[in-house]
Amino acid sequence: MRHAHIQASKIMVLFLAISAVTDRNAFAIDYANPPQGVFIDEWMTMEMAGNRVGYIHSQVSRTGDLIHSNLLTSMSLKRMGSPVTITQLQTSKETLGGKPLAFTSQMDASVQKLTLTGRIDGEKVYVTSDQFGNKTKSTFDFPVDALMTWGTLRVQHAHGLKPGTAYDIKVYEPSMAADLAITMSISIHDREEIEIDGSKVSAIRSTQVTRMPNMPTELNTVAWLDNDGTVLRTSIPMMGVEAVMTRTTKAKALADFPPPEFFMPTTIAVDKPIDRSAQQFNYSLRTKTEGEMLPEFPKTDMQTPTREKDGSIALVVSRSDHKQLLKVTEFADAKKYEEYLSANPMINSDDQAVKQMAVKARGSAKTPYAIADNLRRYVTKVIDEKNLDVGFASASEVCRNKAGDCSEHAVLLAALGRAVGIPSRVAVGVVFVPVFRGKENIFGFHMWTQFLIGDKWIDFDASQNETDCNPTHIAFNVASLQDAGLGQLVFSLMNVIGNLEIRVDHIEATP
Repeated sequence: MRHAHIQASKIMVLFLAISAVTDRNAFAIDYANPPQGVFIDEWMTMEMAGNRVGYIHSQVSRTGDLIHSNLLTSMSLKRMGSPVTITQLQTSKETLGGKPLAFTSQMDASVQKLTLTGRIDGEKVYVTSDQFGNKTKSTFDFPVDALMTWGTLRVQHAHGLKPGTAYDIKVYEPSMAADLAITMSISIHDREEIEIDGSKVSAIRSTQVTRMPNMPTELNTVAWLDNDGTVLRTSIPMMGVEAVMTRTTKAKALADFPPPEFFMPTTIAVDKPIDRSAQQFNYSLRTKTEGEMLPEFPKTDMQTPTREKDGSIALVVSRSDHKQLLKVTEFADAKKYEEYLSANPMINSDDQAVKQMAVKARGSAKTPYAIADNLRRYVTKVIDEKNLDVGFASASEVCRNKAGDCSEHAVLLAALGRAVGIPSRVAVGVVFVPVFRGKENIFGFHMWTQFLIGDKWIDFDASQNETDCNPTHIAFNVASLQDAGLGQLVFSLMNVIGNLEIRVDHIEATP
């Protein structure tokens, strides 16, 4: 696999950190007039497939007529033996009545922390990212009627815990998307017994369906609550296993544990070898779970998806015509593709160090394709520390530290393209690996870059040293990352990882 290292563990870490925001609840307080100081202080352990992966610490406090919420999520994993710890601290400020005012999010997933701050003013939300002293500012429409932590708790308290109760909440979670609201459909059910720390406990069962706009994927969560509405345990099926968060003490939450390995279980085996030098592949993709739909796949220059009657995806992936791309001399319209040319917190192309690297990497190339090829070759070479120890790094950090796996290659290459006027985006999907860690003929989750050349989005893979990308690259989603986070990419993949079957129906050899 060389450096086409799987994104699955990164995705799992980010999504569990994001989903933790929905696990705070406590009714044994006066929601019209909570006490000054800290009035909610909870700890939870986090497990995947029965293995400890980290903890969550949530606090809610009052200062005057303002409510402050803090959510600290810490997760530790191994990816092929390399330890990765990702910590995220999220805060929000709201009025006593639950109106969102401001937030911060600090992701400590690599060498240099990336900090987001946001201010909500009327119908707009103003977001600033800060890393290495470089600030990137964005403005979005704030989702109408969306709530944050305290507002969500007030709504849950108002509806109560009577079996049969059902309602929806629109939640604003900037780690998922800075311009969209998440819809949570909550239902209260009867009591049932669960086991907490070896003891049987009677708890109220609650189910929650989480959706994002324009995405068929849903997150189905089960939570068990005590009589005060405090969450005792939460279960989330994802990546083909069960993720569980359980209420505990501070001492138990902070206790040491051996980080589990999460790379190999997410690979996808196929039943025969594949020649990556081929011109075209015809695939059939489906979920292992009966009746569960795959998300829509993007149509790009390389791939054409078709939804079959049974819900599977028929996918044709062909190499791009690079001889024709060499003939393109015009650059894309900057106004039309502003989203793919603007800097954002991950693809921060306005960083002076990134700009300087882009000029050097471009060399004397003049046409879009020649420039893109030079940039790709430069990134492949300049990231000289190919490792799995980096969690999530922005282009600014990769530019300076020159380390990482496929996602670090992808965001740096995308940023260099934007810095020289070529629209870029990242693609998340899978790529074929003949032999890896004793397994043969597998697909592993992967990230790479796409540049707009002419009117076509063309794949470039710096981590695999490919300008002419082989047709085992299957893109599940593409994104500009303008929404200040990887949340939408994560959400689209959460039911795919560990739950995907790939069949190769036809291989067309290269002429």
